[in-house]
Amino acid sequence: MEMYDQVAQERLKEKIGYELWLFDFLSETETFEGGSNITTIVLVNRQPSAYVADTLAEALGSETVMKVLDTLMPLTFTASYKILDMIFEWILEENKKVGNIRKVPWKFRKKIKVISNSQLEYPPLFQSNQYIREYLFALYSNLLEFRNEIVHRNNFSVSDNKLQIKTNENSLEIAREELGALVRTVVAVAKMFAGILPFGKREDCLLKYHLDRIGELHGLNEFKQTKPLLIDVILKVPEEKGIFPADLKFVREQISRIYPNVDVLYNLKIIGLVGDKPSACWIFPVNFVPTGDILELRPNTYRKYLKPLDECQK
Repeated sequence: MEMYDQVAQERLKEKIGYELWLFDFLSETETFEGGSNITTIVLVNRQPSAYVADTLAEALGSETVMKVLDTLMPLTFTASYKILDMIFEWILEENKKVGNIRKVPWKFRKKIKVISNSQLEYPPLFQSNQYIREYLFALYSNLLEFRNEIVHRNNFSVSDNKLQIKTNENSLEIAREELGALVRTVVAVAKMFAGILPFGKREDCLLKYHLDRIGELHGLNEFKQTKPLLIDVILKVPEEKGIFPADLKFVREQISRIYPNVDVLYNLKIIGLVGDKPSACWIFPVNFVPTGDILELRPNTYRKYLKPLDECQK
């Protein structure tokens, strides 16, 4: 019996459907951090000049919206924990399906105990990126008592953009920015497991960046990950003897020159020129940008990324 297949992904979507809807709604209405467009750099192959079209725009929420968000902080925290719980419950269900465990406990602490003491088979994302499993499980374990205080004892307060939760022995203070990082972390991982979001270089950097923002919550080591910058790069490549030799080393050097000491990821659009006119166009999304120094392109190569010229004018 296959584990973590498409049927399992659909079951996970059903488990976390409401919470994902809630967080998607908050994201669309820009109540957490606001939205931004990304910068575009236009390069001509091996020519030092670069045109930077900086379209970065922050849309911060209004004061009224921020007050609404403060009111929602306890709900946001418990909904984030619910997603964590559903992820690990889903993993336990998949292991029960193949006989690795006898039953899936109902209580949180018993789930945590089973996960800690059992030889489980984890989803491929956890297997290939063990840090995600370790940090999410730390969040799942550490935040339970504070989730219970909110749900069962209403023992919390919100002031100065901070959620404060107290138990008999411990207290926790979460700033709005930290809560946003927690949301982004658990939602991203849930969407990856559900097949909604791919995992690549950008997602890896963003997860580590957000996990660094909530070190007080998981209690594990920092990655010291700077916030990755995603940009679009357009590289115009004149034809040379029937090929378009895209100099990717040159692209990386120009990005480093324009953005020194910044972790930059980029989508790459390569426009092949015959004379001064576009003849062919390739678009490589961030996770599929080739890593070599020189990429020799012809109209019949890299066909998966070859696009109609009118699409490249957008």
